[in-house]
Amino acid sequence: MYRFFASDTFEVKGAEPTYIYDIISVAAGLASISSDDCLRLLDPTALNGQPLNTIKKVNSDVTCLKTIGNGDSSIVVTAGRDGKVCLVDPRTCGKVGEVKSDQGAPILSLACSNTNGIAAGTELTNHQAAVSIWDARSLAAPIVQYVESHSDDVTELQFHPAQQSLLLSGSTDGLVNIYNITIADEEEALHQTINHGHSIHHANFLSDTDIFALSHDEKFSMYELVTNPEEGVEEPAPVVYGDMRESLGGEYVANVLCRPDGGAVLGIGSHSKNDFDLVQLKKGKPWVFSPETKVTLSGAHGSEIVRSFCFLDAHRAVLTAGEDGQIKSWRDFLLPLQNRSKVIHAEVLKDEEPKPAAYTAASNSFLAVHFSNKLCAAQESHRAPPTKNTAEHELVEKAINSLQRYERSHPRSTSKPPGIVKTLTQYAVASLPRIVQGPPTDGKTPGHQQAPGPVAEAVQLLEQAADVDNSDAIYLLAQMNFYGNYSYPKDYSEAFRRYYQLASLDGNSSAQHMIGFMYATGIGGAVEQDQAKSLLYHTFAAEGGSTRSAMTLAYRHHAGIGMSRNCDLGIKYYKKVADKAIEWHRSGPPGGMAYVQDSYQLAEDDGGVYGEGASFSSAGHNAKSGGPNSDAHAALDDVLEYLDLMSRKGDFKATFSLGRIHYDGQKGLPRNLKSAKWYFTKVAKLYWTRNGKIIDSDKPQLDKIAAKSAGYLGRMYLRGESVDQSYDKAQTWFERGIKNGDSGSQYGMGLMYLHGLGVPKNSVLAQQYFKASADQDFAPAQVNLGAMHLDQGTENDIKVANRYFELAARYGNIEAYYYLAELIDQGVGRDRSCPLATAYYKNVAEKAEPLLTSFAEANSAYEQGDNELALIGYMHAAEQGYEKGQSNVAYILDEQKSKLTVPSWLTLVSTPRPQSLQNAALALLYWTRAAKQANTDALVKMGDYYLYGIGTQADMEKAAACYTAASEFPQSAQALYNLGWMHENGVGLDQDFHLAKRYYDHALETNEEAYLPVTLSLLKLRIRSAWNSFTHGKVNSIIDEPTPRKQWSLAEWISNFLQDDHPYYADYDADDAYGSAHDPMPGGDADGLYDDIIDDGLFESLIIIGLAAALVFLIVYRQQRQEAHRRGEGAAGNAQQNAQPANGEAPNRGLFPQPGDANFNDWVAGGAYSVHVRISDTNSNVKYQYENESWNNVGVEM
Repeated sequence: MYRFFASDTFEVKGAEPTYIYDIISVAAGLASISSDDCLRLLDPTALNGQPLNTIKKVNSDVTCLKTIGNGDSSIVVTAGRDGKVCLVDPRTCGKVGEVKSDQGAPILSLACSNTNGIAAGTELTNHQAAVSIWDARSLAAPIVQYVESHSDDVTELQFHPAQQSLLLSGSTDGLVNIYNITIADEEEALHQTINHGHSIHHANFLSDTDIFALSHDEKFSMYELVTNPEEGVEEPAPVVYGDMRESLGGEYVANVLCRPDGGAVLGIGSHSKNDFDLVQLKKGKPWVFSPETKVTLSGAHGSEIVRSFCFLDAHRAVLTAGEDGQIKSWRDFLLPLQNRSKVIHAEVLKDEEPKPAAYTAASNSFLAVHFSNKLCAAQESHRAPPTKNTAEHELVEKAINSLQRYERSHPRSTSKPPGIVKTLTQYAVASLPRIVQGPPTDGKTPGHQQAPGPVAEAVQLLEQAADVDNSDAIYLLAQMNFYGNYSYPKDYSEAFRRYYQLASLDGNSSAQHMIGFMYATGIGGAVEQDQAKSLLYHTFAAEGGSTRSAMTLAYRHHAGIGMSRNCDLGIKYYKKVADKAIEWHRSGPPGGMAYVQDSYQLAEDDGGVYGEGASFSSAGHNAKSGGPNSDAHAALDDVLEYLDLMSRKGDFKATFSLGRIHYDGQKGLPRNLKSAKWYFTKVAKLYWTRNGKIIDSDKPQLDKIAAKSAGYLGRMYLRGESVDQSYDKAQTWFERGIKNGDSGSQYGMGLMYLHGLGVPKNSVLAQQYFKASADQDFAPAQVNLGAMHLDQGTENDIKVANRYFELAARYGNIEAYYYLAELIDQGVGRDRSCPLATAYYKNVAEKAEPLLTSFAEANSAYEQGDNELALIGYMHAAEQGYEKGQSNVAYILDEQKSKLTVPSWLTLVSTPRPQSLQNAALALLYWTRAAKQANTDALVKMGDYYLYGIGTQADMEKAAACYTAASEFPQSAQALYNLGWMHENGVGLDQDFHLAKRYYDHALETNEEAYLPVTLSLLKLRIRSAWNSFTHGKVNSIIDEPTPRKQWSLAEWISNFLQDDHPYYADYDADDAYGSAHDPMPGGDADGLYDDIIDDGLFESLIIIGLAAALVFLIVYRQQRQEAHRRGEGAAGNAQQNAQPANGEAPNRGLFPQPGDANFNDWVAGGAYSVHVRISDTNSNVKYQYENESWNNVGVEM
């Protein structure tokens, strides 16, 4: 290992901190770009001197720096978020050319070839991320442009070192594409697509055939360039190196640079160590890292990130540029300490304020950036027209520009997983006793967080505008105080004041909604909870057009929150919201909006509220089925990795599954339409040639899988998903799928004929296609077929329509719910039912998550560890009636996740829970509301809160009522166990050992995983019951059910006692497994059994037998000792009767208290509370209320 030390340093100083973005070596010296939008030309041998040349404002928000040409004639090329590519002569510092991207999209990546080619990649703009290539000698128009291959920002571009016609592009969609830029047709030009699976940070050719990809979460892999792009050629498997932070010990990777010897060097830095390491990557098969020969740049740029580095081989120096505004030169020799004085040149530039964009555009851009603003974006805020005072506009514009600059220079942190070394270090530091740590600040004490300088200046400008009642300034101040945008300290009281000011000024519905929200929750202590005032403000907001307030009112009337239940008002508001939801859904492409549901329960990640196997959602019939060879317990990344492996080996089913997963998306995996199209096309090419001719193949079921792929491809062309909308191509793919009976293709063709999309309208043909698809149980086709029958209006057609809508509703189809709600509400084809119609309207409203909820932003905040921000997002959804929002709020606020408590000064949490997360009463409130919507675990949690007096007064009767309701339907093993415990100990219920045993037995029948706690509890219960019978206690002892007696031998008794009738590996059906029963997952035993694992039930049984034998021995032994003691006392005479035990010791009273002893009643009655094991459950997805007698007896207030 070697260490370099900085010899020269150049620093930029200005009114604001400056980042150096990039540095490159050019013929005239060293070129750099920085956050002050300057291009500087420096002498790399004398960095402490003045820059050779400086061009100010070379781009607005400069992002990229490259060079084109050789020798003295080389040209520096820059690009920026202004969408411009600028060519600069470094000798004269004058621009010699300029081009602009399509739509003026921000440029994020740049590449230059030796043949005068310039390529630029853009940010995703209007659903398009473009790769454009110009000839530097003729910049009039791009020579070629690709706009369909990436579905997200293009972050990397590189030309092949030898074949300049090959261009590599990387994107945040996880794909690395290789184009042949001599071909204009994008599909034909696509030479190779690499699915890295993670957002691309850097990618490049390390040799003629080797490609690396580095993601933003530091995942590094090597891929091989395909030299024969013909169909059917298997792609070489990648070499996956994993997270570089874990393998090399750093915290971030700057880049990977090629070296003249054919190898490469990876630069990895560490904030905490203030070091930057250069690690050699040796060429080979595979390439190998050599950390033992790494070079460390001591001190690096302090705790700031090194953004770029390069080599000056002629001077044997390494140059780095960092976010501290410095460029440093590092050499391979050590200077004497006394001579290592660094001459730092500080260049101060005049603060040139950029020209602001139009006010409306700036405001909308600001509102689109942050979580809090998206929360209110769907509230139809009806902003007041801008005040005519130009001075106010200028203040707000200036503030917004300042905030935008701060946001760009301080991007929000992502949820990158730290390396193992960093994780262990964090836990080690966090585990130190917090003896000197003071109490947490609340934002009002002198120690509270200060706003960053640019943000504080923006707030001052906004306050000046707000003082003259500028509505936009007031709104932005309220949002910043409430959500803490731009690192601004939260102040809920100030936020409430600003919302109230705005609502009083012009009746702003968004402000009224937020006031209603704050009165409903009392969040932050800004106001006391007042449900009446909350209802009032939500009513005002709903009348003013706020859909979210309308949904909140609908839920309150439906559930009776703060008022008596009123179905008529509930259905009125829910219908209003459902109408908007269905209008939004139908405003999408043909077939309606497509999106991934973001609502899920946080507890699911932990196996439920009470943990895996104990919670209702992960136990009993809700448990994940499958043995060790099943993928039921596999992580999503593992499943994708396995499918990708199988796909590379030629498994077309795995390829289709990958396409469907990427098309539909799911929790933790957003939709990736580009990847989906690639996989579907790959399957289709195995069955059809380009002209549609079927390829002879002996692969079974290829025809059916290819037909499904054709259906998806047709749908994508019909809807214009990641491709240009083309009805002709859609029809072509649908016709191919229909020939093999694909239901999706039949439905798609029906849509085209129904609406006349590329074909003449023909309702008869549309109905025929819908019927064929509906007969295969395809829900969208069933809805459309039902709608066509409904349009006929006859009594029989209405009945048929009802049947089709009910069939589609089984799959949660939003339109099916809406049609059923309308029919039931109007009493068409069936009797009118207000509660049932309301339930359907509620489901319609809750399906439109992107329109009405904040789940996506709340999930993101929770993943990043910002529980306060996540709480607010989930609380908004909870107030709108989402059960998952309610359970998530309660779960975050719940502090009773463990019975084990440790002193606060020894806790592993480095900071205490914020005050806003310490509200047990609010947790109980939301557990209650979630329980009302069929969340079984929430109902059990309610019982716990009432049992222990958490957030309320202890009430054993209410606790018992909650457990009883949870134990009825659906049955919760945890609730049954708790009822058994209460009967055993006489807590809230009559003490009855026989009933306790029944509940324990029932808990075990409900959930087999309760075997150990139930068995131990039954053992203790039987001992207590036997003692109760022996001492003639008043408690009802266990009475065994009469059974025919059979004389067993000792061997038979032991065999039956130890027999395990429910082996773990046999409790699932082979059909539930991912693959075929005859095709087990590689790496597992084909029969699903592990012979080297001893049955756990044997150990448990032997332990119980041993404990029982020990107890019996102790009882007999103590009784013999007591009898001997009494005989000894009788022989000693009367003089000994009143003697006291020596040394003040209490007399030996045996193992159990004797009748007449003061403690005897405590034992017989069950004694004090005992800590009992939690077996529990989480929630059912069924949307109905508990209306049974036990629930009604709880009598809690919502």
